Amino acid sequence: MRTGTLLDGPAIVARPTVVALLAIAVALAPGCGSSRDAATSSGSPAPQVAGGAGDAVGGGEEPAAVGGEAPATASPSFISDQNRREVVLFFQEKDTEYLGPEKRKIFLTASAADQAKQIVVELVNGPQDSGLLPTMPRETRVRGLYLDRFGTAFVDLSGEVVTTHLGGAAEEIATIFSLVNSLTYNLPEIKRVHLLVDGEEREVLLHLDLRRDYRQDLSIVDMDGERSG
Repeated sequence: MRTGTLLDGPAIVARPTVVALLAIAVALAPGCGSSRDAATSSGSPAPQVAGGAGDAVGGGEEPAAVGGEAPATASPSFISDQNRREVVLFFQEKDTEYLGPEKRKIFLTASAADQAKQIVVELVNGPQDSGLLPTMPRETRVRGLYLDRFGTAFVDLSGEVVTTHLGGAAEEIATIFSLVNSLTYNLPEIKRVHLLVDGEEREVLLHLDLRRDYRQDLSIVDMDGERSG
């Protein structure tokens, strides 16, 4: 895996802090209707939040499998074909250093943040194709997801993403870019991704910098399977 290229290339965008944006996310949580009304009346689109048990996201739509922390050990989350859309997830290929695609279906809800959280849940659940490998520990829980008006998705994962991670530069890059590419490829509203652990910004995953935003990088994706073997 080309670690140096990925860490220094345009896929990574530096940001000074996320404290102010997280404060907005708290203000938009259930029970803070006045802040949400103020954001709407200002003429700018209100940021979207997906997370918290029982939180109805996207105009009252509330898929039971997405609200709250989703255990990574759950079977593929969405079974009915009604009101669903197809998405492409990216997992580690078993025989190469590339990420490989796998199609999955999620609920077609009005909120991009809610759809993004469903995508992250499915990533944690892991691949169904025997030729692909998981990119996140199955013990990981999705604590929440916040999408700001500038197109940055803040993904809050539980500490198990660190404590039970296999480690290694290639594995860390697979973790980060399976998440980033899966979100940005399927949701044009998301331009970049910032990872939080247990609700806080962390300096590194194990070695890879988590103080930065990450942009899509499809150069490490084997979209048509021609790079395998």
